Amino acid sequence: MIDGIMATFHNRVPRRRAHPTAIVVLALLAAILLAAERGYGFSISQAASLYPEPPEIDARSAILLDYDTATVLFEHNADEVIPPASLTKVVGMHAVFEAVDRGEAALSETVEVPEHAWARNMPRYSSLMFLGPEQEVTLEELVYGLAIPSGNDAAVAVAEHIAGGVPEFVARMNEEMRRLGLEQTRFVEPSGLSDENQTTAREFLQFLYDYLERRPDALRRFHALEEYAYPQERNRSPGNGEPTITQRNRNVLLREYDGADGIKTGYIPASRYNLAFSAERNGRRLIGVLLGVPGDTHVEGSAERSRQAAALLDYGFEEFATVALGHPEPPPVPVWFGSAPEVTVRSDDHDTVAVPRGSLEMLEGELVLPREREAPVYAGERLGELRYGVDGVPVHTRTLYAAETVERGPWWRVVWDHIRRFFLQLVDRL
Repeated sequence: MIDGIMATFHNRVPRRRAHPTAIVVLALLAAILLAAERGYGFSISQAASLYPEPPEIDARSAILLDYDTATVLFEHNADEVIPPASLTKVVGMHAVFEAVDRGEAALSETVEVPEHAWARNMPRYSSLMFLGPEQEVTLEELVYGLAIPSGNDAAVAVAEHIAGGVPEFVARMNEEMRRLGLEQTRFVEPSGLSDENQTTAREFLQFLYDYLERRPDALRRFHALEEYAYPQERNRSPGNGEPTITQRNRNVLLREYDGADGIKTGYIPASRYNLAFSAERNGRRLIGVLLGVPGDTHVEGSAERSRQAAALLDYGFEEFATVALGHPEPPPVPVWFGSAPEVTVRSDDHDTVAVPRGSLEMLEGELVLPREREAPVYAGERLGELRYGVDGVPVHTRTLYAAETVERGPWWRVVWDHIRRFFLQLVDRL
């Protein structure tokens, strides 16, 4: 990361007799924010001319995010509604972890797997963990079964154990999507087999962002594992002679891309080949979603989604850098009729952004504040904004807030300010 960059700037401090809107030239290309609590900035299409030439992607939908700055680096048809396939299981894992957080379950507890969740009772061609009779399995092992072999049998077993049934568990999953404000994402079953499950690349990325923010250890603990073996000897009852089956994670990036550590693959005919991916290099993380990658065979489709994800990751790591920038202290805003003559201005602390390499000389910004305010002004109240852009293209806005409350002043202050204001306005008109 490049630290502490700030260009020369001109600061016009607000005064009562001059129009005090401050214009400040900053060195900054802004983030396009994605986290639920941050919200989106400008559409990437507005700033497309500023970005390096991206790789060719023939997935139906794709999006790439610089995780630490929440900057969208690439998107293609990111709002097209497509079945997520087994990406659904990451939402199921999240629902399990939520139940554990609430004290409703423990990862170490033993799960009684109902017969209809056994592998032999799953739909034909299902991905399986190979649950079966006379097995003893923990909830944590079922979560591994979701994350690595993508077991549809594990999805049913988890739903029954956590919520008492599949419909009830799916309701929890959908409630979490509503909490995040995801309008196009919903589920009808927890495995991802149904083409009635739906999401968009943008919304699923927003879910992943929230998921990783809340559960940063999930990548290392579950999603980055390259293989899973089940059932182990401890899972089998005496006399149960079924073999241990070792399955490799279908996310080829884990073995072929330096720094890859997740997240999940998926396939059904209605969506083709999907991939939610993550990689970290030199302390910088990128995450992304590919939906609808073509492929005539599983070998071809799996290889193609990995190739396209690797191309996007290369693009993000090689063409962009994260930059921590300094900025001038916003000047105070004069206040009429108040208990104090001015109010201090503060900004958000989000000062790290992802920028195309070599573009620092093009970055500019504008600090916009009102000429004056009338009391009362309350702490946290919006006062102005920092507007960022390149060559006139807006890319981000940061809000400026009042740092403290300025109450209405005593009667003599109000009268005096009315008199002063009248004469100053008279002078301004001359």
